[in-house]
Amino acid sequence: LIKKDLAYVCHQTSEQIAAGRETMTDSPWRNRPVEESLKLFDDMAAGKFPENGAIVRMKIDMKHPNTVMRDPIAYRIKYHAHPRTGDKWCVYPSYDYTHCLVDSLEWITHSLCTLEFEIRRDQYYWLIAALDMYRPFVWEFSRLNLEKTMVSKRKLLALVKSKTVRGWDDPRMPTLLAMRRKGYPPTAINEFCSQIGVSRNANTIGLHKLEHCIRTELDETV
Repeated sequence: LIKKDLAYVCHQTSEQIAAGRETMTDSPWRNRPVEESLKLFDDMAAGKFPENGAIVRMKIDMKHPNTVMRDPIAYRIKYHAHPRTGDKWCVYPSYDYTHCLVDSLEWITHSLCTLEFEIRRDQYYWLIAALDMYRPFVWEFSRLNLEKTMVSKRKLLALVKSKTVRGWDDPRMPTLLAMRRKGYPPTAINEFCSQIGVSRNANTIGLHKLEHCIRTELDETV
């Protein structure tokens, strides 16, 4: 991307980036020479910058109506040991940058995600086209919300970390591990998903539907 002049090394802070996106103002480093950005990227990988001292941003369109397209971040510096490479590599790609590339490299036919990621579809397709790679089909759907049930991974993780629950398989958790521990048959869960279907409309499913599928399966098999 840098060699194609479709990415550049930037030194703005997160606050400056947010302000620039709000006012649709270019980064002062947006038009730096390709050779300079390539050298700085090598310096980033070599650990010559502190964290937040430099980032790589995709050069898309700072005046695009979709704010996600206003030069999103591709790489950040993080001095955290990697589980495989250790401290060898200190430049890490962002999720938005790697998502479409991994899908393409693995020949994913359909990339499925929930509706909150719909605004990122433009960026997904832009990056695939910029690198001339195979493009999967992106399709968004509404989240499965269960009545009186917390389904946010972030909030569930907080419960696990605070030891409010005993783990991901705690019977009070709405996870597959917890459902297996409670004795929910996999076929009943599959039947529940089949009955409620997939939709783009926001909705909350009553727990009685899940319980009905569980009872029906257990009545026939136990």
